[in-house]
Amino acid sequence: MAKSLVIAYVLWFFGGWFGLHHFYLRRDRHAFIWWSTCGGVFGIGWLRDLCQLPEYVRDVNEDKDYMEELTARMRKAGPKYSTWRFGGEMVMGILLGCLVHSALPEELTADGSPYQKIVLLLCPLGVAIGIHLVGNVGREMASFKVAVVTAYLTYPVFFNLNGITYSTLFSAIAVNWKGRSWRRSKRKSGLCRRISILGLCGTLYLILWGSTLYYNSYVTTKDGEVVKLRDAVQNFFKSPAWAETKQTFKDLYAFYQIHGFGRIWEQIVESMDPQGESNARRVLGLTDSATQEEITSACRKLSRQWHPDKQKDHKAKKKAQEKFIEIRKSCDVLSDISIKRSERNKSRSQTKDRTEF
Repeated sequence: MAKSLVIAYVLWFFGGWFGLHHFYLRRDRHAFIWWSTCGGVFGIGWLRDLCQLPEYVRDVNEDKDYMEELTARMRKAGPKYSTWRFGGEMVMGILLGCLVHSALPEELTADGSPYQKIVLLLCPLGVAIGIHLVGNVGREMASFKVAVVTAYLTYPVFFNLNGITYSTLFSAIAVNWKGRSWRRSKRKSGLCRRISILGLCGTLYLILWGSTLYYNSYVTTKDGEVVKLRDAVQNFFKSPAWAETKQTFKDLYAFYQIHGFGRIWEQIVESMDPQGESNARRVLGLTDSATQEEITSACRKLSRQWHPDKQKDHKAKKKAQEKFIEIRKSCDVLSDISIKRSERNKSRSQTKDRTEF
């Protein structure tokens, strides 16, 4: 079925940054590159496609005049050097090489680590895959052998001098010098196979990003302390907040077993504590069955206990002030809820009396 230029432009406009127009035109490698680099390096490639789409459509439809021109170019010489393609190879080579490097725990990549051989094995492979990916877009082919051999030969040489950048540069030069050829025919794969391959590649790419964030990212506490994200995540799963979350899911499942799906949404909303009632009771140290007298008593007691004027030390005074504000807000929340419930019950009672009358 012939591809439409109009549809290609519509997909370019609405989903071009994710490579939808390239996927439509069966340029799956192109689509993956656009998706992984936010529209071809933050929209640069996306803007260039505005002029390139007519040629892409003619190519996928194997337009007679276009194929005659392409055949003549193939017979005449090999693919011409393209600054755009070379730049894309540099970007993807550096991106995947750095991503592989950063996805490894710091303990493995630190200077003097006995595991640095892993870096020497994996980073050049990432560089070669990035270059090969861009080099095989469209009607051109790039030799993976040339890319990977050059990457492995040059990366150790420049290991301590930004090796990924230099390795990518020399590999891209080698591929453009000796590793390029024409793709004489295109293998047409089914939609399910294409989606599966793209899904697998996208999953691996996201795993690398996830590993990068987990192993080599940090969070800063309110006290200015820097904590590794992986330590923060592990501590979260040991925290009361996670215990409450697990209990909430258990309660939802128990509610579902009794009442079914009919009222599950109502219970989900209730568990999210939209009015802040549960949190307010927790701050005041009260149970769900606490009476209004117990709430009033707790508010008075805690307000006196945490009043900032009782503190002389500056840090203690600041902490007491934050706690005092939290207590007062919790008291106000419970007071407002109590008033609204009282008015609602009164209104229902009056309605019931009128109905009976």
